[in-house]
Amino acid sequence: MNHQADLALLFPGSGSQYKGMMRSLYESSRMVQDTLLEADDILGFELSRLMMEGSTVKLNRIGHMLPAICAASVAHYRLYREQGGPLPAYMAGHSLGEYSALICSGVLSFRDGLTLVRFRARLAEAVMESTGGAMSIMKSVNPAQVALLCLSLQAEGRAVSIACQNSRSQIAVSGQDAALVELEQRVTEASDDAQISHLIGSAPYHCALMQPSAAEMTEELLKYTWSLPAGQLLSNVTGRPYTSIQEMQGLLAQQLYKPVLWQNSILYLLENGVQTFIEMGPQNILKTLMPEISAQTRVYAHDEKVDRMTIRDHFAAASATPVTRPKAETSPPAADLRLKAISMCLTHAMTTRNNNQADVPVMPSLELYAQVKQMKQELDQGGLTLGEEQVALAISMLQAVFEDKRTPDSERELRWLQIKEKTGVERQAESTPTTRRGPE
Repeated sequence: MNHQADLALLFPGSGSQYKGMMRSLYESSRMVQDTLLEADDILGFELSRLMMEGSTVKLNRIGHMLPAICAASVAHYRLYREQGGPLPAYMAGHSLGEYSALICSGVLSFRDGLTLVRFRARLAEAVMESTGGAMSIMKSVNPAQVALLCLSLQAEGRAVSIACQNSRSQIAVSGQDAALVELEQRVTEASDDAQISHLIGSAPYHCALMQPSAAEMTEELLKYTWSLPAGQLLSNVTGRPYTSIQEMQGLLAQQLYKPVLWQNSILYLLENGVQTFIEMGPQNILKTLMPEISAQTRVYAHDEKVDRMTIRDHFAAASATPVTRPKAETSPPAADLRLKAISMCLTHAMTTRNNNQADVPVMPSLELYAQVKQMKQELDQGGLTLGEEQVALAISMLQAVFEDKRTPDSERELRWLQIKEKTGVERQAESTPTTRRGPE
């Protein structure tokens, strides 16, 4: 079976879940519906209903969150394949996403893989409750500097370390809650640009606090039936492809307490000729991260409606095979471009450098960014009707982010021009007022 040599599929980890996830695809695709019902049967409870109708609080519990992301990722992959998506030369998953990649590459059955994800979630919950451990995301930081600060805390007997090397300036750190708070304070004092998000309710993945659970994980891993992957499957621990089943079983146990070398994985794929990346799972976290590693790639998120249509058109043009789009996803081109403009506003807001030197704990535009992000998810799920009001809100949000981050005029003009060239959507007047929705 042929694999497309310049294509890699990426699978997201914790944090990509959101309220109402998969609802639109569940209603429009028999493949997605069957996959989520299969997950319900494997787990013995209605995960699908929780994903589409459950509260954010329930969905964010580790025992629900991890299986939900894995099942959604597998459903996305199956839909992609059903709609003619080619087999990739490479697959890689971020943290939990490794298990989604194991399933989709044929290493594990869906039943075995999802059962392992549930087991791993139970281990994480137990460690979180017994150690008080947690995680934080740090953006616009020097990873080497943070590593030294972690070492200084470790010398004081504190458990904290880098958990994920996501890009040149973004990392995740894990450890005991009090040590994380101390690290966050020291990083803030060392870097004016640092943006830190303490993840409430997250287990201390990929650090020494998880190491005592590795033997239990190894014992569980050996209970299942394993096969070699179709194509190359990358390890979080090494950033390189697995070479044997024994290596997979050994490194997956180590993945519990060793850092995720995500940047190394992406650089390896680029060095080996990958030019197109598709994120298979909820949201677009890995897609958004990619420009911080390399700007010379095509990156799509299968959870975004516009990207799904672009993916099909891209591969259809490559194979010169006519493609029939499902009726539920046929939209006027103008609406597609407006939705893409909203997506680009969110991406530019996330990737614009913060030049604001003022001591502002929380930027006012963050609230507006969260509002537009939620709106985009509702649009993707079909819960909102797209109109000019939504586009105006996204543009106002990006203007507010530029103001908060003190973005130079030349950079603003360049980013507005990119949005206009790709979507035809132009910014409104700088003073355009937009009503913000109150918290739900």
